[in-house]
Amino acid sequence: MTTNDRVDHGVLVRLLLLYGAYNLIHNFVFLLAYHLFPPGFLKGTHVMAIASWAGSAGGLWGVFGRTLLMNLVVVGSICVLLNLQRVRTIPLGYTVPLFLGVATGLALGTNSFAAMDLSDIPFRAGMAEGLSIGGAEMLGYMCLIAATSRISMYQRQTWWRWSEHFVRIRRISDLHLSLSEIVVLVAGIGLIVLGAYRETW
Repeated sequence: MTTNDRVDHGVLVRLLLLYGAYNLIHNFVFLLAYHLFPPGFLKGTHVMAIASWAGSAGGLWGVFGRTLLMNLVVVGSICVLLNLQRVRTIPLGYTVPLFLGVATGLALGTNSFAAMDLSDIPFRAGMAEGLSIGGAEMLGYMCLIAATSRISMYQRQTWWRWSEHFVRIRRISDLHLSLSEIVVLVAGIGLIVLGAYRETW
């Protein structure tokens, strides 16, 4: 087995583990939110204000543009840029599935979406809608994280010592993606664009 073969295998394993972790957290928080919090719990909060901003644009292209700006440029950039730092061998981008799992689980479990009321949607239609929008977006984010998890430039040794500084371990010229990582990265961008398109039209 060549080095490239191992890299190909590695990026797919990372993708499956990240997406699996996201789904476990999402499903657990969804059940907690459904049973413990009232419907619409997050409506009117700062978390939902972003979604309201995207939906308030004039016309479909405006909504699509704002949705794409938030999903691809803002959240996608966070996924990649966090991977520039790591604690020991763990890239900080690996914390994103935790945050996204909690956020989407709370929103879905409490029916808190800004522009949609899930109580009026039949179950199977709602599942299909959710998987073609949020499911595509989340898988896209995991692709971005998995594809760029080896680009760390800065490292620290502990999670808990706030006074510890990140130390530079490589230069930007040393950062390279394998062919399989590039494919996964492009697939992630495509999934995020698809999710934004399905959310708009």
